[in-house]
Amino acid sequence: MADDHPRGEKRTELADDRTSLASDRTMLASERTLAAWWRTVIASLAAAIALVKIYEEVEPAWAVRAAATVPVALALVILFVAARRYTRTAKRIESECVERVPRAELWVGTALLFLLCLAAGWAVWTLR
Repeated sequence: MADDHPRGEKRTELADDRTSLASDRTMLASERTLAAWWRTVIASLAAAIALVKIYEEVEPAWAVRAAATVPVALALVILFVAARRYTRTAKRIESECVERVPRAELWVGTALLFLLCLAAGWAVWTLR
């Protein structure tokens, strides 16, 4: 029965293990959230290009392109908010021994999506 209710050191180890697992879960949740934000960025860019293609016959063309620029701008805002929030969460958990997406990979992914935003913005204004 003593094994069912650990005392002293065993109880402290159990609490440390549970805290460590909670930190791992928090970091994994943050990574899933980052991935969801990145998917939202890609969906916004797809929506922008779809707007231009669906309404390519509508005049004036600049109005369609201006409307399609809104999702591109939204994607840029979402991209940087996502990176900022993930970085803040990672810093708060940094004191724990928790694996996270390395900073280099985070910023490479963010930079690639930023370039994709620029390409989509360019496509919105040059597609015909």
